[in-house]
Amino acid sequence: MTMPDGANETWYLAPITEIPGVRHALLMTLDGMVQARSENLSADDADGVAAMTSALHAASRAAVIPALGAAADTPIETVTVKVAEGTYMVMPAGANTLIAAAGDDSMHMGVVVHMMARQAKKLGEQHMSVSARSHDGAS
Repeated sequence: MTMPDGANETWYLAPITEIPGVRHALLMTLDGMVQARSENLSADDADGVAAMTSALHAASRAAVIPALGAAADTPIETVTVKVAEGTYMVMPAGANTLIAAAGDDSMHMGVVVHMMARQAKKLGEQHMSVSARSHDGAS
């Protein structure tokens, strides 16, 4: 997935990173390629986080299907990891895309998940609103 023409991480991730307690946000492909990152996350750190997030998402699917008796094609809605330093959440953001947010204990997880889902919907709408190609009559 690529960002729409003229798009950048500001319009997509800023509403998430503006939530109190959120440290950074990241948009990546399912195979761990960074598509957008918040400004306070270095490119090197974003690459590493995206690669491990891809593995985390795949491992979550592998564990949940037999643990819950879910169908093999059951989508993962949200993966949440809580440690002493804060919380990391990952969710789908369209076809073959994930969005993640990390924050401290003051981060309201419900608000963050809602905003992540909202931004995923906006990104999908942006991709679906591609201008029609002009046809100049040439074959």
